[in-house]
Amino acid sequence: MLKKPKISFDDKLPITHHLAELRQRLIAIIIVLAVFFSIAYTFSEYILAFIKKPLQDYCEFIFTSPTEVFCAHMKMSFFVALFLSAPLIFYQLWAFISPGLLQKEKRYTLPIIVFTSIFFIIGVVFGSMVVVPFGVRFLMTYKVSPELIAPKIKISEYLSFYSTTVLINGVIFELPFVILFLTKIGLVKPQMLTKNRKWAMLIIFIVSAIFTPPDVFSQFLMAIPLIILYEISIIGSKLVYWSKRKESQPGLG
Repeated sequence: MLKKPKISFDDKLPITHHLAELRQRLIAIIIVLAVFFSIAYTFSEYILAFIKKPLQDYCEFIFTSPTEVFCAHMKMSFFVALFLSAPLIFYQLWAFISPGLLQKEKRYTLPIIVFTSIFFIIGVVFGSMVVVPFGVRFLMTYKVSPELIAPKIKISEYLSFYSTTVLINGVIFELPFVILFLTKIGLVKPQMLTKNRKWAMLIIFIVSAIFTPPDVFSQFLMAIPLIILYEISIIGSKLVYWSKRKESQPGLG
């Protein structure tokens, strides 16, 4: 009769070990954030001038409290630090969960870190260079009349609008990786994505129409990247789905 192998202490680590590792990784993230924050704060005036460009033809910044400008520079510096630290944050998060993965799954660590970082950066740049300028142009000219309504924008409120819009775009550009994960755990199948493509396109154009000025060019400018992301998601989902079937049914390979 075969004896069951004993589980050694190293095979199953205690929760305190995981908490200690999580603490170390959070400290590493905080240190990098602090370094990038210091650099960004040093050049905050130049960064502010860049962020202000979409608005400069319409109005000037104002502030209504003594601390507002200081807080705005702090918030802007943190936003830039978060953007620059994104690759390390993705690495630390993935490195924390990777010990629980199978060896064949760990080989995807580096590609996932690289591509999630690249897609996030592309999304942030797209939001900063395309979505925000077009959004500002539409919002600052929509039924605005100097005789009736004159724009006066608080620096803190504009920075909140800018950072929220840009970060949302960065998250949206992570769509392919969300679809890959959902396919991996069995909640999404590529057939479903392909079958519902026309509805996805309709939703994309509706979203583009809502968040862009009322002209066809602007809507297509917003919709095309989203359509490309959706098609990339379908391709990635097919690869993951095929890989899962091959593992469960070796004869398919």
